[in-house]
Amino acid sequence: MDWNSVKDHQRFKDKKELDLHVRSFLYKRKAALSEGTLKVLTFIWRHAVKFPGVAFPKRATIVKGTGLSESTVVRSLRCLVAEHLIEKVTTKKPNGRQGGNLLVFLPQPDLFLPSDDTPYDTLPATPQKTATPQQDNPQPPKSTPETKKKQWKSSISNVVPFDATFLPSFIPASFIETTLPFVGVEQVLPAWRTVQSAFKQWKLDQPLEHYLDKINETFKQAVFAYKKGMVRTELLRYFYGGLMEVFKQLVRKEGFESRKGLIFYDWLGEMDS
Repeated sequence: MDWNSVKDHQRFKDKKELDLHVRSFLYKRKAALSEGTLKVLTFIWRHAVKFPGVAFPKRATIVKGTGLSESTVVRSLRCLVAEHLIEKVTTKKPNGRQGGNLLVFLPQPDLFLPSDDTPYDTLPATPQKTATPQQDNPQPPKSTPETKKKQWKSSISNVVPFDATFLPSFIPASFIETTLPFVGVEQVLPAWRTVQSAFKQWKLDQPLEHYLDKINETFKQAVFAYKKGMVRTELLRYFYGGLMEVFKQLVRKEGFESRKGLIFYDWLGEMDS
């Protein structure tokens, strides 16, 4: 394989930047992914280190490494492509014949990760006995950038309560009102990302906001099933499955109505006249 060609497809400068984008994707979309898809994602993520964001394992290698069937691996890769996390790039050998496929991780828009609420280190309430004598003028511990970051986040969380008014403005108010009591403010955005992801899979006549009543109704039904113990998976993953079924029915309904409204030309009657 031409390593220069592989490097040309690299979208991230280092592994740290790659991890940031993948973790942001998982925070928003993990609940909507199947267990098999998560296994495949984890496998190719680990193989995208030499050239950060570019992996090139063969399909058989992924099957062996994950313990999944080939059909599940293929379906999982298609899902990750549809989610715009990766893209498949076909390479060519020097003789012009088709080479192996590259799995290229894509930068994610609207990076969003939960706040790190780990408390920063503080001095103990009572002095600890030490074997070494204390200095007359002890120096305060140096503040590292990470410590300052945690202190800043802690001060923000103590002063300002995190409520629904902090949510992005592109989330419809009716959806926030429906979901907030059940998932909390931290999960409203992932829930809306779940809606957007499901909507992208179907070609409907109207924009997403037109179907809000159906979306909210589907969420309430998912919560009911979850509360009654009828759901074995995570709530948002079950919600995603319900949305897919609802959107499929809407596509059929809109297609039927559009065909019903067609006016056909009576060319047989024209010939008789």
